[in-house]
Amino acid sequence: MLTAEMLKPITDSINSDLGILLPVGITIMGIMIGVSLIPRIVYKFL
Repeated sequence: MLTAEMLKPITDSINSDLGILLPVGITIMGIMIGVSLIPRIVYKFL
C-alpha cells in the first residue's frame, strides 16, 4: 500500500528537477524555433 508520505520524496525530487529542466527545455525549444523562423524572415525581406 502506497501512502502520500512514501511518495513525498519522489514528488519533491520531480518538482526540483522540473524547476531546472523547464527553463532549459524552453531555451532549447526557443533556439529550435528561432533557427527555423530566421531564414523565413530573411527570405521575406530579400
